[in-house]
Amino acid sequence: MSAALHLGLRIAVDDGIELRPLRLEDAEPLYFLVEANRERLAEWLPWVPSIQSAADEAAFIRGTHQALEAVTGLSCAIVVDRAVAGTIGGSIAEANRSSEIGYWIADGYEGRGIVTRAARAMTTFLVTDLELHRIVIRAATGNARSRAIPERLGFTHEGTQRHAEILNGDFFDLEVYSMLAPEWPTNGAH
Repeated sequence: MSAALHLGLRIAVDDGIELRPLRLEDAEPLYFLVEANRERLAEWLPWVPSIQSAADEAAFIRGTHQALEAVTGLSCAIVVDRAVAGTIGGSIAEANRSSEIGYWIADGYEGRGIVTRAARAMTTFLVTDLELHRIVIRAATGNARSRAIPERLGFTHEGTQRHAEILNGDFFDLEVYSMLAPEWPTNGAH
């Protein structure tokens, strides 16, 4: 599996949209996207307060490169018409042949189906190219937009993890969705 992961990786989504591992030169544009979307993102994502500068974003990206080398994670930019619009990726548990993915996109790109298509492409890559068996998406119970993505893609809702994360000092519940490799049609039917 490790040979499949490297910084030159490209996952085609469709016309004008691709996924590629984060690069250090993405730090500044990603920071500005986070800053412009801070209030909206901070409502659901606990990591947002930790990104206070392009240097913070660069440190995160360096960590994703270490995870990529160790095959413990894959964090990709969602690139729309050659502009970074958000990110998708997450952890890889190679021993269990599983992955948990998460995503976010800037406000100007929301509502166009980009994240759904990116999640479909990422799931296909993880199941087909990395031969993973189980893909998990967790979303806050109240985050209807984020929950709609695994639901649209046919993931199975497994249940609710009560008080699974802390956000702004409060515990909140996460809905857990999964897809098993034998259930995932690699022909793009989802």
